[in-house]
Amino acid sequence: MSDALRGDLRHFFPAEILQLLALAQATGRLEMERPGERAEVYVERGQPVFARTSGTSVRVGDLLVHHGSVAAETIERVLSRPAAEGARIGARLLAAGAATPDDVQQAVREALRRILYGLLLWRDGTFCFTPGEQASGEDIRLDANLDRLILEGLRQADESRVRA
Repeated sequence: MSDALRGDLRHFFPAEILQLLALAQATGRLEMERPGERAEVYVERGQPVFARTSGTSVRVGDLLVHHGSVAAETIERVLSRPAAEGARIGARLLAAGAATPDDVQQAVREALRRILYGLLLWRDGTFCFTPGEQASGEDIRLDANLDRLILEGLRQADESRVRA
């Protein structure tokens, strides 16, 4: 696959890029990179369905503890046990009977939204969209409308600026 769209985030904000992909009903992978961090957002028919970053992000286990779904000690206990290669915390907690599927799905979706909220604030770096690529092996996907995600992400950014 060849890149369909690439550029500099000093000229195009992430929200603008995502809105263009939504208008085009695009499916593919948007890569963003800046010094010290790389992120990917997968979109299907213009809507983000999965995101990941090499930078700091809220972890699913932390969200489960914050929401009172799982005790921190339980997370530590489950993580201390050997696991199958690539087994994620949610799957490990489910297998141990320490969390419900609903709790894990909500926490994963919140973590994905928070990654996107962070990416919306990037003002430097580069982006590259590769059409046709899809998130594989991701059983929990984001199920939110792009416009609502952008509005909520910008609202949170404004609130954090006011608090600072």
